[in-house]
Amino acid sequence: MGRNLPFDCDSLRPISDIRRISVNRRKFINFFIEHFQEKHGAMSDLSTLERDLASLIGRPTDLRPFVCHGSPLDCEVFIVGLNPASPMRDDFWNFWCPGFGFDKPRWLEAYKAERSSRPLKPGRTRRNVISNSRRVIEWINAALGEVKSLETNVYSTPTEDLCDLEQRLRITAPFDFLVDRIKPRVVIVHGNEAIAHVRQKQPHFEIVEVNHFSRGWSAKSATDLGHRVRTFLGR
Repeated sequence: MGRNLPFDCDSLRPISDIRRISVNRRKFINFFIEHFQEKHGAMSDLSTLERDLASLIGRPTDLRPFVCHGSPLDCEVFIVGLNPASPMRDDFWNFWCPGFGFDKPRWLEAYKAERSSRPLKPGRTRRNVISNSRRVIEWINAALGEVKSLETNVYSTPTEDLCDLEQRLRITAPFDFLVDRIKPRVVIVHGNEAIAHVRQKQPHFEIVEVNHFSRGWSAKSATDLGHRVRTFLGR
């Protein structure tokens, strides 16, 4: 007389099915390990960049070395000017999230609020919500689509007017650090002085030299530039 088994024999899988499950399971485990290692490695690289940048510019800092959304290490394109045109009370690091990078939407809200609340200089009657240069940058970014850009400057000290940028503040170390660490594929640079510095870098990247963003740009010309860069990158 046979033994009563604690399971239904009809539910048992053939040996071939069990092997198939084992193979699929191994594939999943290997995929998970590779994905974890890749993500952990990216986070480690970002943490290293954060640490090295903080040692260079200080924490807190009155400098604004760049603006992007997410990890600067993912940025294939640099958009480079001479120095930030809108000083802010908020520290650069207030918008930095460890393991993620820079929170641009939150920064942009603070940027607009600060510009609207700042007193006008003598002789000025109004101030735009965003600067002319910022407007052109946003047009370019929209045209770049999925291609990520790092908005940066040769000098990291923000001043409303270039004449306020004293010689002692004209330090290029943060910009040079970002170029060497991130290694962009394309650098869009506007303004003669910024162009002159970028040319000195003996670049490993494609340089796109254009007129300063503060004047003479339309939405169409900025969009065309963004599309041109996307085409160069094969996107």
